Amino acid sequence: MNDFFKSTTFKVLITVAVVLLSLTVLATVVSGSTSPLTNAVGIVTTPLQDVASYFSAKFDNFSGGFISSKSYQDRVAELEQQVADYQSQLVDYENTKKKLESYEEFLEVKEKRPDYTWTYATVIGRDSADVFGSFTLDRGSADDVKVNDAVISGEYLIGVVTEVNATSCVVRSVFDPSVNIAAYEIRTGELGYVSATYDLSVEEKCKLSGLDTKTAISEGGIVCSAGTGGIFPKDLIIGTVTSVEQSETDLSSYAIVEPVVNSKEIHDCFIITAYEEK
Repeated sequence: MNDFFKSTTFKVLITVAVVLLSLTVLATVVSGSTSPLTNAVGIVTTPLQDVASYFSAKFDNFSGGFISSKSYQDRVAELEQQVADYQSQLVDYENTKKKLESYEEFLEVKEKRPDYTWTYATVIGRDSADVFGSFTLDRGSADDVKVNDAVISGEYLIGVVTEVNATSCVVRSVFDPSVNIAAYEIRTGELGYVSATYDLSVEEKCKLSGLDTKTAISEGGIVCSAGTGGIFPKDLIIGTVTSVEQSETDLSSYAIVEPVVNSKEIHDCFIITAYEEK
């Protein structure tokens, strides 16, 4: 049997079979619509085409996403602008509200003292190094503001103008030791003058000095400007008495006064530019 596989006859048979198989494959290929070369190229390029189609689809999706992101960015910018507009309107509303509240408070004073000439002002600066609470207002000589004009919040005296330029002025508060105000306590009618020391200024208080040693002023009394001296109008409220003390240097007494309005916290006020006595 082994001799047969090695024989020339077997080799001839194998050769014939290979030739017949080759012819069969060739006939099958030729009967198709494409040539063997085309089929071979197709076999190689088809996967590449599939890969190209896949990446093309992904790129289209990416492009669509990119356009969508740009739209979102535009929308976000639009909404941010709307928020900014609303915030600006809110600021205007709050400022108008505060201004109306200030006018309502001052209206009561104006009804009592129709002789007052005044201008509305807003705080535009504070000196953080000044423990006495001085501040700058947005009104100046162009608004007929002058040195020694009284500054009020409603019917409460909060300070006096000490420096003026064309468009602004500096105000020293009643806490400042350099400010002296002729004043009286409304229940007893006792006269004195309101001033402050460094310690009292830090405590945001001042004192009504020059009282009789047997003063009848007591805690809770209301202290107002006396109107003498030509600077401060009469009857502006300065503050309330928190205690009465005996002077250590003479036989007089003095009252510790806490202002009703803290000048360090105000945002707007009125400057009295003229009044009848002045």
